[in-house]
Amino acid sequence: MNKKLIVTLTTAFLLLPLTNIHAQITQPLYYYSVGNQVSELQTDLKTLNYYNGNIDGNYAYSTYLAVKNFQTNNNLTADGGLNLTTLSKLNKALSGEPPVLSYGIRHDRVSELQTYLNALGYLSVSPTGYYGSLTQTAVSNFQKDNQLPITGTANSTLFSKIAQIIDSKYIPTKSYSTYTVKSGDNSWNISIKFGITQNDLLKENNLTTSSILTVGQVLKIPKINVPVKPIYGKFGEDLEWFTEAQYVFPIGASGTLTDFFNGIKFNVKRTIGAGHADSETLTAQDTASMKQAFGGSWTWNVRPMILETNGRKIAVSVAGMPHAGLDAYPSDVSIANRSGNYGTGPNLDYVKGNDMNGHFDIHFLGSLRHKDWQIDPNHQAMINISANR
Repeated sequence: MNKKLIVTLTTAFLLLPLTNIHAQITQPLYYYSVGNQVSELQTDLKTLNYYNGNIDGNYAYSTYLAVKNFQTNNNLTADGGLNLTTLSKLNKALSGEPPVLSYGIRHDRVSELQTYLNALGYLSVSPTGYYGSLTQTAVSNFQKDNQLPITGTANSTLFSKIAQIIDSKYIPTKSYSTYTVKSGDNSWNISIKFGITQNDLLKENNLTTSSILTVGQVLKIPKINVPVKPIYGKFGEDLEWFTEAQYVFPIGASGTLTDFFNGIKFNVKRTIGAGHADSETLTAQDTASMKQAFGGSWTWNVRPMILETNGRKIAVSVAGMPHAGLDAYPSDVSIANRSGNYGTGPNLDYVKGNDMNGHFDIHFLGSLRHKDWQIDPNHQAMINISANR
């Protein structure tokens, strides 16, 4: 084939529109739910040939059965309820995403694949969304190098392996500087100043929490350098909390959260948190937007979101329930009736005048919940949606 014809065909493929249809649904739906979002669900299920009943906005048995059949056919827990994991899979089906990418297919998922292959050195051209011979060869070479069946096609196993290789290649490094202790310093405020944990600082300097710092003392300051992982489109980096994310979003850092499904944005600040990022909205308008993202009321339900901070996009999960504080009282003083039924204790509300009582939880890959210091599977499922893993 001559070069002129190759250019012509390539241009034609680039001009083809990418399918990008999404369900206009912003909340979980279950048996007996009613309203416009149920009608949207029924319409979407009818589009995918899972539902042939009336579009009546009533989540009755026929809708339940259609959702359950969809879940069964997509290897999901078949409980008949539209949770956010099912909604994510529904959106993928509506967008025409094929289960296996192969030669001749054009789709956003191909662009995503090409982004990763480019980052890993298997593809030298920019993403086009078209699965041509260059992409096929790149996939085959990746499969060969990683002991996978050499098919030249990309399925979920291939994407999982790519994610594994990315995580193993883009690993944090550590560098050091020094700091001379000044009057009023302690290990906690020094660690906050440099965006590290107190334990990092103590460990590097053979100190404990009871150690007394002296003015003029020179401390060794570690800096955790977290490389930027390749991402595509609306998805975020999948950063492990304890080794990566807590250094990209340290205490005192600000950012913007965007709901993965409804696109609502609001600004936040990480105020405290060890097992995950305890955070607060910056303004009353941000609080109103967050509440809207969760359907208009505070809830312990979790949603997938993208955190934009310091020029990066990170896959996160957010719980929609402010807790452990009251906006009208000073921070850290002991108060009763803390929000979220937290009773009496220190007022963990640091951003004042934002119409939010206390803070809310932002979870990352491998982060831990308060109550038992364990990984929360619901949060991890939402992070997988935000990272497309």
